[in-house]
Amino acid sequence: MYTLLISQKLIHRIFRHLLLFVSMVILFSWVAASRSDDGTPNRELLLMVILNAVFFFGYAYLTVYLLIPKLLVRKRYLLFSGLFFLAGIVLSLLKFACSDFIFYQAIAAESDVTGRNSLLASLMINTKDMTFIVALFALVKFARDRYILDHQIREIHRKRMEAELKLLEHHMDPHAIFNNFNSLYSISINKKELLRPTLKKLKSLLHYLFDESKKDKVPLVREVEMIDNYIGLEKLRFGDRLRVSFSSEGAMDGLKIAPLILYSFVENCFVHGAGEDPSSSWINIELSVKDTRLYFMAANSVSEHARMTRAQRKAGANENSLRRLELQYPNSHRVTIRERKNNHQVELNVSL
Repeated sequence: MYTLLISQKLIHRIFRHLLLFVSMVILFSWVAASRSDDGTPNRELLLMVILNAVFFFGYAYLTVYLLIPKLLVRKRYLLFSGLFFLAGIVLSLLKFACSDFIFYQAIAAESDVTGRNSLLASLMINTKDMTFIVALFALVKFARDRYILDHQIREIHRKRMEAELKLLEHHMDPHAIFNNFNSLYSISINKKELLRPTLKKLKSLLHYLFDESKKDKVPLVREVEMIDNYIGLEKLRFGDRLRVSFSSEGAMDGLKIAPLILYSFVENCFVHGAGEDPSSSWINIELSVKDTRLYFMAANSVSEHARMTRAQRKAGANENSLRRLELQYPNSHRVTIRERKNNHQVELNVSL
């Protein structure tokens, strides 16, 4: 039904116009038959209504598809009014050449003026009758066009958001991956016993980044597992030079979240926190779930060098994650960013 109403296919458009024409003929035939008291046979009355409907709809098509777009929309009001009135008179003359039936008089016999007034009066009455169909036709077309326009705007907005989300989801720092491959090389030489578990973590991490992250939502437990793997790999890379703590609590079964939302904040801690001066840095990640509400906190120390470039970091560090939250969790999340002298902290409260 939805496709039938808005589709631009020729067969659907023809069907819509025929449906409207037949509906009007049936309606007006019923009204004319119920109000007419001159004994006109129903078959003859139906033919007269159909004949009137042809001219009525002709007037509507001429107005809606020619006069309105060519003149009224372009604000040529005087010319539109003149041609609209002239077209009504001409079509009324043509109709009277085929039938002298005036529809309005068929449903309101007391308004019969043909016997007392001139042909011009009859033309004016018939033109007035036709403007009713024109107004109805224009109203239906306007409502349909407005609906289609709103639908197209919503569709464009949805596709724009989807495209923006795809770009944001795949805007990851490649250094994080390259650094882990460098760590693998170092481990393969100095700590061969750690090579297998490290490869397992990295495999799981890459699978999540390049496969599962393409989904709209992923299980929260997978996002947490991915963060745990990433932190484990970074711990191997930094060793004892960096203090890292990660805790998670609460029932997560059945809950889903947009992929990489939390990961981006964690990655930011290592890139802009530990990456500046790992020997004196610390990172603290906390995650808790209560019912369907998620609380997440990511904090990291800020070195002297990082403080000098804080303005740059504030401009782009969490920008992608914040934008994704706006798009995917509108009016259902709260983010607090605390910039202190020696540390940077992000707190996220979101309803899943």
